[in-house]
Amino acid sequence: MACDAVPMLVGSSLSESQLQKLLQAYQPDFVWLPDSRLSEMLEGRPVLSFGGYSLIASGYDKAYAIHNSLALLLTTSGSTGSPKFVRLSHENLMSNAMAISQYLELTPDELPITTLPPSYTYGLSIIHSHILKGASIALTNQTFFNRGFWDFLQATGATSLSGVPYHYEILKKLRFARMDIPSLRTLTQAGGRMNPDSTLEFAMHCRSRGMRYFTMYGQAEATARMSYLHPENAVEKAGSIGRAIPGGSFWLENELGQRLEGPDFDGELVYQGGNVFMGYAERYQDLSKADECKGILKTGDLARRDADGDYYIVGRLKRFLKIFGHRVNLQDVEELISTSGFSVACAGRDDHLDIYLSHEDCAIGQQIKERLVAELKIAPGALRVLGISEIPRSESGKIQYSLLETHPSQLLA
Repeated sequence: MACDAVPMLVGSSLSESQLQKLLQAYQPDFVWLPDSRLSEMLEGRPVLSFGGYSLIASGYDKAYAIHNSLALLLTTSGSTGSPKFVRLSHENLMSNAMAISQYLELTPDELPITTLPPSYTYGLSIIHSHILKGASIALTNQTFFNRGFWDFLQATGATSLSGVPYHYEILKKLRFARMDIPSLRTLTQAGGRMNPDSTLEFAMHCRSRGMRYFTMYGQAEATARMSYLHPENAVEKAGSIGRAIPGGSFWLENELGQRLEGPDFDGELVYQGGNVFMGYAERYQDLSKADECKGILKTGDLARRDADGDYYIVGRLKRFLKIFGHRVNLQDVEELISTSGFSVACAGRDDHLDIYLSHEDCAIGQQIKERLVAELKIAPGALRVLGISEIPRSESGKIQYSLLETHPSQLLA
């Protein structure tokens, strides 16, 4: 940050092939790598080592322009290794951090505990918004499943806990409602739509304990957050994403781009605010581009607004799923499989990815499942490979995704 460098944040579990794809697309000057992976940068030169990581001068000699406003590159598609990133400006980061700290009413005595990686927009927004207010952060690599996590939470006196729907499913299994954690005063949830019944359960628990429960909605394209549901409404409006964050605004549009006024209409959710990204990047040539969005984001989500002005997500227009909080682009997954010569179509819902394969060999299905589990870093239970005699297509040759679920198929893996 001191030298005005632009970071591209990716997870350290990125495979070698995915890393090489990104290096070729962006040709960065430097790469931070775990020391155990230095062999993947044979052409590079180590210039600094710290904390089990090394900073490698990549050796790329191509000089290219970077826009003055560009501050950060974040991935849009989880761990598929797609070269598509969002371009975030300094204004985007500051605007969103200020809005989040305002509606969460953050103060210097807040102490969140890390439950999400900083390469994930939700995890990074927690860091940014708390640092902005001078708060401390309890850092741990341990997960909910480790007794050490809960011991550390108690020892540090952490005041807030954040998670995606998958985290809350774990908390239910761990009987979180029976835990005695006096310091904890806030729970926040984002990263995908959670079952309203689960939302209600946690909202009621928080209310009974004098804690705050925030349901939030966002995308990497909006730096992080676009909406929040105030804790006062968490029980009565379980399932709602609430309303736009300070400084932002929502509206709904129909298929013709016309605004829908009044309550109880379904339309595409559109957001406007200073946190809307500059546009996408897929290679280094895109880093010199100026702001292409002008503060307006068509979210690709279908939503409904109630009479009070609070919004509810009712469906998706874009072809992506959230698997345990990480967005997976179905197009990326299809391309990944089709490179092996298979005809494939992907569908499903949040936390459940279905792979329809024009093949009936269980061994092949198992191989593809194992590959995707390894590449996407998702649990095997979130993925099914289904054999289908023929992938349904329209006369123009486009896959008819709406027919996949009703088409005869057999479970391969």
